[in-house]
Amino acid sequence: MQTRIGPWQLAMVSLGSVIGAGWLFSPFYGLQIAGGAILLAWLVAAALSLVISLSFSRMCMAFPVVGGTYRLLGITHPRSTSQVFLMLGWVSYVVVLPLEAQSVVQYLSFWWPPLVRHLPGGDVELSWVGLALGAALVLALSWFNTLHITRVTRANAILSVWKILIPLVVAGVVIIGFGTWEHFGRYWNRGLFDVEPALQAVIGSGLVFSFTGFQNGLILANQAENPRRAVPFSVYMPLALGLVIYMALSASYMASMPGDGSALASAAAPLLGLLTALGLTLLTPVLLLDAIASPLGTANVYVAVTSRLLYACGFDLRPDSRLTRLNRHGSPVLALWINAVVGLLFLLPFPTWKQLVSLLSSMTVFTFLAGPVSLAVLGSRIGEGRGLRAARSLAVAGFLCCTWMVYWGGLRNLGWLCLAVALAVTGYGWLHGRVAGLRQSVAENGYLVVFVAALWGLAWSRRSQWLAFPWDNVLVAVVGCAACWMFVRSRLDATQLQQQIDRIGVERRDDAMAAATR
Repeated sequence: MQTRIGPWQLAMVSLGSVIGAGWLFSPFYGLQIAGGAILLAWLVAAALSLVISLSFSRMCMAFPVVGGTYRLLGITHPRSTSQVFLMLGWVSYVVVLPLEAQSVVQYLSFWWPPLVRHLPGGDVELSWVGLALGAALVLALSWFNTLHITRVTRANAILSVWKILIPLVVAGVVIIGFGTWEHFGRYWNRGLFDVEPALQAVIGSGLVFSFTGFQNGLILANQAENPRRAVPFSVYMPLALGLVIYMALSASYMASMPGDGSALASAAAPLLGLLTALGLTLLTPVLLLDAIASPLGTANVYVAVTSRLLYACGFDLRPDSRLTRLNRHGSPVLALWINAVVGLLFLLPFPTWKQLVSLLSSMTVFTFLAGPVSLAVLGSRIGEGRGLRAARSLAVAGFLCCTWMVYWGGLRNLGWLCLAVALAVTGYGWLHGRVAGLRQSVAENGYLVVFVAALWGLAWSRRSQWLAFPWDNVLVAVVGCAACWMFVRSRLDATQLQQQIDRIGVERRDDAMAAATR
């Protein structure tokens, strides 16, 4: 029985996450916000994701531990900081399963309308029947992941090949068969380089969400056969291929969409609506099949990865806790079912795809700060001379990219994020020492709340027109540099740092999950 994940399978884990429900919705929603600048928005999202991923890949090659770079903060910073990011990372991941299940139900409603309700503002939400079907999908995928991890990755590898071909075929048929320069020129001449809407679309339309799956292979890096070879491949290939697919799909809308696209604005399944409007009814069954396969394949990967994050939380808190117990297939079964129950809750308060994906993108990007910060602290352990300087420069660049993307999430998302960070900081402190623990946690992590609150203040000033674009983004960079300095300054001292590195070394030599799957 195979016990380790090969480079191709690990890359397919990331690619299967990059090409999920995003390709069914984001190209159209992004076009609504950014117009012709949607192509610029995809390039920005991919470039920023690449800069951030460089920090992640360097750290996970040097320290391939379960939980990825979220665990690395446990080496460099107090346990409270590591746990805050693990909790936020876990929440941002656990939402993906209901999100992908919701996208499946939403596309199925093209044939069975009772699955959704159309709201007055044009949004679409799941009906009670749709919610029941979404809940059944969440439970079924959670059960499948109680099996051996190699079964999960094999299933994902097969689905990923399908998920690459179908979007490219659909985009190619639409552009070649129905695209016109007149339609494309309407968008090309209107706002092609309109930067501010493009930046808003990066988060608001789920563009960056489409690329966040690059880190899923990193979270499973401890189960890779050869991390130094598998990790870079699992990051760069999905980002490059995802960019090609998403830009092709956006171009297909621009080149062929009838009128101004208002007829598709309230469609539960915009791409199916486009094919129907163009008379491509022969492709609709294929697209429907892929609209089911792509999100379910992505959800399958996220279920596996999210359970490992919750497993990592339990391992950091108490290595012998129930969360760290594995079944005979080497899967953290209790973590899987906890994630399923929590995921079901997210189907109710955020019933529309756009609401879920926007909030999820902001929270996920915030947790990405763990990668650049750990690289800034541990850069001296993996590089010397020019390599060290490059590592530190890359860390600062990655931190600023995260900061900008968090800010572009907008006032509403920043408000929810500030509340989430505050709850994580205070919740951890109260659970680990009541008043004394609360004081310690706030002292160690209060700057995180101040950081997000400062970004919220800048977003409020921009909305109130006290700040003009792009000067608001310049101030965001200043705030980001100050936060990066505070984050690095809060690291452990040299003795504690070495103790944590030694502890991780012992864990890597006696990895509980690897031992259970031998």
